Amino acid sequence: MDTKMPRRFEEGLGYLIHHLMYAMRQTLARQCRESGCDITAEELAVLMIISEQEVEPGLTQTQIAETLAKDKAVITRLLNSLSREGLVLRTPDEQDRRIVRARLTKQGFEAVNRLRPVLGALLGQLYEGISDEEFLATKAVLQRLLSNLKSIK
Repeated sequence: MDTKMPRRFEEGLGYLIHHLMYAMRQTLARQCRESGCDITAEELAVLMIISEQEVEPGLTQTQIAETLAKDKAVITRLLNSLSREGLVLRTPDEQDRRIVRARLTKQGFEAVNRLRPVLGALLGQLYEGISDEEFLATKAVLQRLLSNLKSIK
């Protein structure tokens, strides 16, 4: 494939991906507010990741950061906000008190249960008109791009 730089910066794939994610975050935050939960898309992502865990003690900030590809400072800020809202509880790890684990409160589970259908509906609209083959091909290309970036030294 000819991998020439686009003539204009805004014609590049990275630019398009950035704008797609920006629009998705804005739309999701608005829909969260309209559903009675005033949180950001990033905060919702943290709630969803924690809710999908299968072990009881909660996820560490490092686990959340690695899953969401965010640095620990960003995760700390997000967890602080979610904790203030009463959606997340942070407790020291029983084995290593230096490690902090985050888990959902009752209100956090209620928020996830309220917002999961909102997220599902948004994704349904986002993927409207895109075949399974197109979705899987796009996903494969994006995974390859990510892998290529990670291999650059």
